[in-house]
Amino acid sequence: MPKKRCNRKPRKKDDKFGSYIALFLKCVIFSFLVTASVLCCTNYREMAYIFNIIKGSVLLRIQGLSHFSSTQLCNDGSKDAIIYTLDISEKCYSASGTESSKQTCKDLITKEIKDAFDRDGVVAIRGLLSSQEMDSLDLDSMKLMDIEFEDKIKAIRPIKLSVDRGTKPTGRQFISSRHHAVFEKDLDGFRNVALKSLLPQVASELLGMSDMYPQDRRNLRLVRDIFLAKDQDPYICGWHVDDIGFWPTTFESTGINAWVAIDAIPESTGGGFAVAVGSHIADWRWEAYKLTGSTATLPEEGYIDAEDLFRKRGDGTCNIKNASPELHKKIEASKRIYDVQRGDVIFHTRWLFHRTEPVHRDLAHELNRDRSKIVLRRYSLRYSPGDAVLVKGYGTELSTLYDESYGGKTLDFVSAVDGPWYPKCWPDDIPDAEMNRLHDIKDKMDSVEHKRKQRMKEMRPYLQEIGKQQRRKVINDVMHIKNMKNNKNVEL
Repeated sequence: MPKKRCNRKPRKKDDKFGSYIALFLKCVIFSFLVTASVLCCTNYREMAYIFNIIKGSVLLRIQGLSHFSSTQLCNDGSKDAIIYTLDISEKCYSASGTESSKQTCKDLITKEIKDAFDRDGVVAIRGLLSSQEMDSLDLDSMKLMDIEFEDKIKAIRPIKLSVDRGTKPTGRQFISSRHHAVFEKDLDGFRNVALKSLLPQVASELLGMSDMYPQDRRNLRLVRDIFLAKDQDPYICGWHVDDIGFWPTTFESTGINAWVAIDAIPESTGGGFAVAVGSHIADWRWEAYKLTGSTATLPEEGYIDAEDLFRKRGDGTCNIKNASPELHKKIEASKRIYDVQRGDVIFHTRWLFHRTEPVHRDLAHELNRDRSKIVLRRYSLRYSPGDAVLVKGYGTELSTLYDESYGGKTLDFVSAVDGPWYPKCWPDDIPDAEMNRLHDIKDKMDSVEHKRKQRMKEMRPYLQEIGKQQRRKVINDVMHIKNMKNNKNVEL
């Protein structure tokens, strides 16, 4: 009986070609794994930084092909850290800061985003700022830091600066900071982003002002803008809401922060921004207000002098961790960190507790060994309706140092009688005549800078005493832990 022959499928003509492709892919994957292994052993944090940049770039390209109005991205470090990506029409970017943009570029956020903001007190949005706006902001921030902007620097992220005198911690949270950047001459990048980009429109929508316009004729004004750059110094300001030094309006005045990432700041490197989700409506918030001496505890007529200020403002803006470890644990339990890319914007209500994240320790140690500093830049903006009221009494707000009678007056009033101390940015653009007067306001600010410095000098002894108390508490805590360990060893 003849043997049955196996029925084999005929070999495809391209099998040989396919095997070459498979071999090539195997080689690529093998090379990638070897490279990754070497990086893991030598420089894990910078490897993670690079991989996060690549991941974000790929995701952005994918999202650019989508026709949906928004996309959700989950942060690897926190499953709830959603970044909403808006599909902004090109004409909105090109029309930013023009009358046509105010008419055509409305309703930028979805109901889902608005609901998330109302519930959590914070949302992160990608795609609001154009590449031109970010390039201009990038350039102007380097001007403020006296860094030469070269093509080779533009391609290197994060930026590293060599240091001549080592990297001993300075006790400063930021290596560079500048308040009122919009008033600086020849820095159009800051002005365009703060006043003429799509940020004021989104801020108005999140505050619910856009829905009520034109029946509600309130406008939106810029209360304060601050450029900040973080290095590896471990000092940070703990959980807080902005005090009167950073947000000079009364507790009843609403407002919203917009935190713009000039550099990508992945969660894996540290140095970014942490928020306490839902803290604007948390039961414990009043305890935290009292401990930090927030504006919620401000007397109606304000403080009388430096002694009165520090006597009535609790344990200080940044000191919840030392003043109440239990409360600190509650806030930490609600912590969220966004894995931000360049150009991402975090919007949060004025009354959301937040803090800066320190650069992760192993990366900081590596930079210290290399005698270099990392530069992680951000631009922080504070928007309020024009009917927000300036606080009265003792403080460092430049407008009230220029004219004490402005305390207790609205932002609209002060800007109407004395120029754009608080520039209007929505629903209409700041008029050209008012924009040109920004430089006049800068001259007025400079004229009272000596008063601000004198106030800071008056506050310094009280700040130093708070610092001493903090250090004593830290030392006592360390000694307590050591004693507990020693007692356990004795018992064993």
